[in-house]
Amino acid sequence: MPSGPGLFSTLPGNFFSPLVGANREHYGALLVRYYRLFQENARGLEREQVIRSFTEYLALNRTALADEGADDLPLPGEAGDGEAPELDFGSAETGQEGPEGEGAGNPAGAAVKRMADRVLANLFLRRLVHTGWLSEETLGDYSRVINITPHGRPFFEALARVEEGLKTEYESHVVAVYSLLCGDAAEENGHYAVLNAHSSTQTLIDSLKVLSQSIKGHYDRLTADTASSDISGILHLHYDLYAADILDGAYKRLKTSDNLSRYRPKIIKKVGDLLENEAWLNESARKLSRNNSLPQADNRRKLQTMLEDIRDTLRAVDPLLEDIDRRNMLYARSSVERVKALLEPDSTIAGKLGALIRELYRGNPSKGAEDDSGELWHKLAHRLHRVRTFARESLYHRYQREGAGFSREIPPADREAMEREEAELLVRLRRQLGVKRIGEWLDGQGGRERLLFAADLVKDENSFIRFVYSVLYADSRPAFGYSIEDRPPEGDPAGASVRSGGYVVPDVTLRRKE
Repeated sequence: MPSGPGLFSTLPGNFFSPLVGANREHYGALLVRYYRLFQENARGLEREQVIRSFTEYLALNRTALADEGADDLPLPGEAGDGEAPELDFGSAETGQEGPEGEGAGNPAGAAVKRMADRVLANLFLRRLVHTGWLSEETLGDYSRVINITPHGRPFFEALARVEEGLKTEYESHVVAVYSLLCGDAAEENGHYAVLNAHSSTQTLIDSLKVLSQSIKGHYDRLTADTASSDISGILHLHYDLYAADILDGAYKRLKTSDNLSRYRPKIIKKVGDLLENEAWLNESARKLSRNNSLPQADNRRKLQTMLEDIRDTLRAVDPLLEDIDRRNMLYARSSVERVKALLEPDSTIAGKLGALIRELYRGNPSKGAEDDSGELWHKLAHRLHRVRTFARESLYHRYQREGAGFSREIPPADREAMEREEAELLVRLRRQLGVKRIGEWLDGQGGRERLLFAADLVKDENSFIRFVYSVLYADSRPAFGYSIEDRPPEGDPAGASVRSGGYVVPDVTLRRKE
């Protein structure tokens, strides 16, 4: 039993009946047709305008319509739209011809067909009103307007998206989340920003999941024997269906857009800042309480939960992207391997095994001469290995070599070599110019009593190397005993150099720290 009130506590019980009957394709087309008109008009659609649009569609598809009774339509006084089935001939013009090719030279016949199409349009419209997709309203000037029911609005949007091909722009979701949370809207109207950002984040993840499942659906279709039994079928699946639906559509937009990688770190950082901003959380929760009439504490927890969902969802995108890439690679490889196996069966092991299995399945392998035992050798052009015929001797045997063995004993190490390597390592360690050795060298140059200048320190190659280490440690190691002190310019530009000991070095001064 459902725990809540259920879907049909809001929707009429026969809401989906137009989309499951014999004319479901035409009902779907009429609903999309109405929705397009509804989007183009700022006000509601007059009934006559809807009837004209429906009549135009039904006139073009008259031969494809199935018989459909009107038993489920309400009678006068019953629940529903409150009308008996009406035949609206009000605007039938008998002087015009019908659609192209109809009623030529017979105006009366064309008028009859137009009236019949109009009757069908009325019937289809009344059924959509009766099942709860549309509603009819009579205004003060007695004009009749056809509107969308509140519970039917999401379904109209879904039908329109399906009819368009479910094109998903992943960039728009990421940009929307970034604009909502990282812009000024989050500071002034944080409750609205978080709600919309959470919705866009869920839409992004849902779109990626749908893309992954779409690739799987194409792969299942490719691996079906009936769909990919020949090369033309495989190429049709790959270039006409998969490329158009995945490669040139959703997958291309996903891989060519860098908005996800560019904005995701900024969004995650902003979410962390908002979660730590107590004043912002309290103010946003207070504003949200005005809309949903919940306590401020509950709204605060709701905002925190949504922000955490946004952060965790964006962090979990990478495994989903890797799964999409893996499935796309698997489809491409399978498609190429199937074409190769059909074009050149001997080019792959899978093709050779397939040819061998087909020959065995047919039960008509070519037969060779009988051997001494009277058995027939089955000769198949398999070329899996050097043996080209199958007989009792073709069975695989593991050859055992006499005396073959494997010693698990570890050979003794060369002690003298180890001692030499240890001695060389100790020498290298003693020669390393670490912080301690460089500090002692500077102390030996008089660093405890005076300032040390570059011209006094660099005298030969060894002192030059030690000077370089001194400057490096003084600039990057806080624990080093010396620091670099800028000298007064004394007429020389900043960053001047000095020549000493055959080397040109920066003119710096080293001072011992207290």
